[in-house]
Amino acid sequence: MSITFTRQQLIAIATRKEYAQSQQLAKQKKLPIEQSLSLLLEQSARHAGLRYISQLAEQRSEAKNADNARKQAQRAEKQEQRKNQLHRQSPLQKNANTWLAWFDGSALPNPGKCQIACVLTSPEGHSFEHVQNFEYGDSCDAEYSGLLLALQQAQHHHVQYLIVHGDSQVVIDDFNQRKVSKLVRMLEYRQQAKLLATQFKQLQVRWVPRHKNQTADALTQMAMLSKA
Repeated sequence: MSITFTRQQLIAIATRKEYAQSQQLAKQKKLPIEQSLSLLLEQSARHAGLRYISQLAEQRSEAKNADNARKQAQRAEKQEQRKNQLHRQSPLQKNANTWLAWFDGSALPNPGKCQIACVLTSPEGHSFEHVQNFEYGDSCDAEYSGLLLALQQAQHHHVQYLIVHGDSQVVIDDFNQRKVSKLVRMLEYRQQAKLLATQFKQLQVRWVPRHKNQTADALTQMAMLSKA
């Protein structure tokens, strides 16, 4: 059934392209904008397999509602992801026993000889540096081994509350199970790290950019140079 629409209703139904075309048509044919819009929308309805503009309006309204619902769901999902990320990244509740640690690992060449290092800082501000090396591996082997070293050394100091920092996004995401690697060796490293993690009352492993991990990075680089 055909329905008469006002100018504003026709504009609301039309796409931007259709409205622009209707303005050109109205100018060329010297037609009222309502008539040129109606002609174009009737044509669009026929192309969509519909008989009336009202059907086209209903179809587009349903599509718009579905698109809005999809976008709303995507926004809600992103907000939930940000919320979860902030929750994961939020600092542990500090107490008098909280230690901080930084770790790093290097392979030269990659793969090649590996050097790993970690730095632990006590609540009183005392620092403890630890460096180790092994003959062969790639950067992931070195970085994950650096994390293991930090956890092991923290246990040697009888640490119960620990925040660990590293600049390897791959290793941090794998340990926190945000983006888990399917490689067998990465699984083995993760299992070792998770086993060590059970020995702490509170543990958080956080990513930091390289410029905030300078001490651990410097230790691996200096050790590499001394081995060269």
